Amino acid sequence: MKESFLESSLSEKEITGEVIENKLLSRFHYLNDKDQLHNLYCSYDFRPEEESMVKVWDEILKYLFLNIFSTFGMKISEIKKYTIINNHIPIGLMNIIQELRIRQKLITDSDIYNQEFYNKNFPEIFSNNDSSSQGWGSYLVSGIKKLVNFGGNKLGCVENNDKEEIKLERRADISDDYKEIVLPESTIVFNYELLKNNSQELLSFLSDILQENDNDVISKNEFIKEVNKVSSNNNGGLYNGMNLHFGSIYIDYCLIYLMKIKKISIFTIDDNNKSIEFIKLMINKNDTPKERDKVIAKLLLKCDALQLKIKDLENKIETCINNAKNLLKKGDKNSAKSWMVRKNNYLKYKQVFDNTHITLIQQMIDIKNAESNVKVTEILKSCNNILKNIGADRDEFLEISDDLREQKDFQNEISSGIKEFAGDTEDIDKELEQLENENNDGNGGGQNLEFPSALNQPLNPFSFESQQLYNQNK
Repeated sequence: MKESFLESSLSEKEITGEVIENKLLSRFHYLNDKDQLHNLYCSYDFRPEEESMVKVWDEILKYLFLNIFSTFGMKISEIKKYTIINNHIPIGLMNIIQELRIRQKLITDSDIYNQEFYNKNFPEIFSNNDSSSQGWGSYLVSGIKKLVNFGGNKLGCVENNDKEEIKLERRADISDDYKEIVLPESTIVFNYELLKNNSQELLSFLSDILQENDNDVISKNEFIKEVNKVSSNNNGGLYNGMNLHFGSIYIDYCLIYLMKIKKISIFTIDDNNKSIEFIKLMINKNDTPKERDKVIAKLLLKCDALQLKIKDLENKIETCINNAKNLLKKGDKNSAKSWMVRKNNYLKYKQVFDNTHITLIQQMIDIKNAESNVKVTEILKSCNNILKNIGADRDEFLEISDDLREQKDFQNEISSGIKEFAGDTEDIDKELEQLENENNDGNGGGQNLEFPSALNQPLNPFSFESQQLYNQNK
């Protein structure tokens, strides 16, 4: 039996139509008014004057998803069930859901699987597809323009004077007055914005788990277990402010969405006639799983199987020891001895499994080291090529050095020649040196000035001679 999609903050007893109806009535007061309720629950025909219905239902569905059921998606059957107010059934709800789907407010499970949806909405990823050049909205408008040009008789169209937009009276390619869109009851409707945000948060969580375990891949089952740990241990499933408490089915849709937009890749490994899915982060849109990823995935499966066997042996060893202790207390030494012999056999098996487990882990480490060595070798090779291309040529350097030496010798020869042409200045230099010495010995033009001895000595302001000299000058 397929797991229920609803992941509600309410208990199963609280999930009743009456409880949900009271919550909606208390939140949206205009639902208590009969006239407004009638207008809101009547048919919807994609007319501009019905725009208010779309906005109101957008708010109601958001509140139903987030505030009541703590999720961001529900089945059509569940939406119908929990939007009955005072026995009124929303007649135009399916058309409104389709309108919100066109505006990318909502997305269905079929959209998540449909590659055409991603071709239209992610042209930067799927640029090779011609249909990717248009977004969802522009694709719709261009199709409507074609219908107008070919004279579609079901479509009413009004253009403004500037021809900047098209206002639709009715989308004839979707509905007419006598027909309503029919979506299967099992269709799951998601709030698209919340789906994107939570998928991105799930991606960050996946990156953290891989980094923590020092692995590039992880089995899908193991990843779901890690998410459930967060859901049960971290404030009701909050991870970095986002709610990851949405069950394995919801995780599947988020992972499919991430795979479609090429954020992750999912590949399958066969193990004991079972297909095990593994998840790998994608560095770019062309980063598909390689052979080394599949080998590491197989090694991880073997390690997990060995860990289970080791854990089972540890439990058996502990049981043997406890039984031996109890028998010794009763004085049954022979029986206790048999349990200890069994314990020793289990220890031997455990040692073999431990060694095998260590060997497998070492193989994974060796694969990663070998890959790192290859990358380092490629980098060194590139550096070597660059150095060769930009490095100076040895012969050219020697040739330039010889030319510089020749130029220096030539300049020295020119300087020597200029000096000889100017004449010998040795006698002039000696004469100038003699004059300079005479000036220094003559003390200012040949006058030898002698100052009184008293002035040539430092004065003591408190001596008798200093006082007499002061009085004379005064």
